[in-house]
Amino acid sequence: MISILDVLYPPRCPICDGVRLSDEPVCCPGCLSKISFISEPYCLCCGRPLSADEREFCYDCQKRTRSYAGGVSIAVYEGLWRESIVRFKYHSREEYASWYAEQLILRFSDRLRNLHADTVLAVPMHERKVRKRGYNQAESLAKELAVRMGVPFCKGVLQRTRYTAPQKELSDVARLQNLTMAFAVDEEKLTAYKKDHAFERVILVDDIYTTGSTMEACARLLLKAGAKAVAPVTAAIAGGFVS
Repeated sequence: MISILDVLYPPRCPICDGVRLSDEPVCCPGCLSKISFISEPYCLCCGRPLSADEREFCYDCQKRTRSYAGGVSIAVYEGLWRESIVRFKYHSREEYASWYAEQLILRFSDRLRNLHADTVLAVPMHERKVRKRGYNQAESLAKELAVRMGVPFCKGVLQRTRYTAPQKELSDVARLQNLTMAFAVDEEKLTAYKKDHAFERVILVDDIYTTGSTMEACARLLLKAGAKAVAPVTAAIAGGFVS
């Protein structure tokens, strides 16, 4: 039966964006088969898929010292999955966050549980972008994931203090340099948060993992602020570094 909410705010499939009824599965059954969801083997650091079972880390994580580990991502940022993430990020499909979080739990429940996380944070967005977009998509996903994991969501402690230009054309080294001063920890908010919550094993959520520069910049700050471990969790991860 079609409800008034179906008419005013029709649910949409997060893969094809087709309209669904509220009593139907969120995702079109046929769409699921069109996505190559990440499964083992995948990098123990960033979550990027690997080509061989005997490997533990992708080439990119092998050649660098990371400040994070234990990452997972739903699928590689390509094809229909890329189109889904672009809509989520730029075209007001904030509602996808709930389904993305469900997929993370469904596909990586053991990995996420073994992190023993006590806090979930989101990679922050500069307020100028938040005003323009209306929401921080990473924060939307982080909140949904935190609810499903039963782990507190920590808001406002990690902040983006500097607006940075798009980094698509920059090398990974240049990206990290560009981001080093872009983030900061609000010590006052962190102190207040720690009065009632643990802050040792942190899940750091973003929409897309590319070179890892953003995660690295944020993870360094979180470790300096007292976290013992940081794990990156994303909806999509860039290909091109698979080994």
